[in-house]
Amino acid sequence: YFLFFQCYAVLDIWSHWIHLTASHYAGATSHKQIDLTENPILYYYYTNRTVLFGMCAGNELFFAALYLLRFSEGPDVGGFALFRSTALICAPIMVIKSIISVVQLVAASRNIAIVDSEEHAKARS
Repeated sequence: YFLFFQCYAVLDIWSHWIHLTASHYAGATSHKQIDLTENPILYYYYTNRTVLFGMCAGNELFFAALYLLRFSEGPDVGGFALFRSTALICAPIMVIKSIISVVQLVAASRNIAIVDSEEHAKARS
């Protein structure tokens, strides 16, 4: 499990860092102010606060529930173990958030390459 958690943390940090870097290179004052119209997934993710909050909260709840499962199934709520139920309900959110992180990483990498190419073209002329 350790490798999974390490890879997940690296993906999350790396994709956000590269997105911030791409925003900076593009001259944006916030990573949420860059042109997201070319990518509908990131556009929806960053422009809808309810979606952004739900994805982040669901992702964090998944990992908190996994941690708590290490010690206990949790209290019984309606015939279901709370921590196990929370992890199972939030698992698809964690997977979707991971996919969004990959999309964000690819899009930001492309944006950096575009800005870098433009700067090199200007320097040559």
